[in-house]
Order: sequence, then C-alpha cells, then structure tokens
Amino acid sequence: MGAVASSAVTLVRAWEEGDRNGKFQAVYRQLSVVLSTQGGATNTIGAVALGFRAGGLFSVNCVLFTDGGSQKRAVWCFTDGTNLYIGDPTNATDATRGIPGDVTGTLVVDCVGLN
Repeated sequence: MGAVASSAVTLVRAWEEGDRNGKFQAVYRQLSVVLSTQGGATNTIGAVALGFRAGGLFSVNCVLFTDGGSQKRAVWCFTDGTNLYIGDPTNATDATRGIPGDVTGTLVVDCVGLN
C-alpha cells in the first residue's frame, strides 16, 4: 500500500508543553489514523504524516485499535523517532509477534514529539 498520507490522520486533541521561560518543549497529540495495510517497516507511518518534525517523534501509546469487526483488539506501538510501528499480537507465530507488521483498521494513538 505504501506510507500513510497525512490525509489519513485526524487530530482528536492536542496541547503543548513548555518551561517557565516560555521555551517550547513538546507537543502532545491524540490522533486517529486510518490504516490500509500499514504500520510495518515497509509501509510506514511517518512522523511527518502525523504532524511532527522528521525524527521528532518521542513517544507513542496505543489507545484503541479496531479492524472493522465487532470487537476492539490490542496492538502495541513503538517509535524509532522517525516512524510509528505497530505490532500485532495475533500474528501467526511467536517468532514474528515482536516484529512490526502491517494492519488495516483505525488506530487511535497518543503521540509526543516536536513540530
């Protein structure tokens, strides 16, 4: 499918953090991301598509994932600063469950990073 486009990302809420001198520190965003076979190492979810500076994604936390079925299901998220990756615990084998993989559905994720 390819990388996620910024048009697939919807801002749910956001706030900024700074120090007492007014210096900017970080942006917190809760985002809804519509995925179409994305989230792995090849079909990436880039920091820029999520509204952050390239390499500026500090932290991600998966809030909710639904694949269109009647049940919500768990996935895990992590970042290398440049991309958000998704791990799917329903992956076929124990050996591949820790490897980021492509999923289809809607992901709600909390992200912290730099503009």
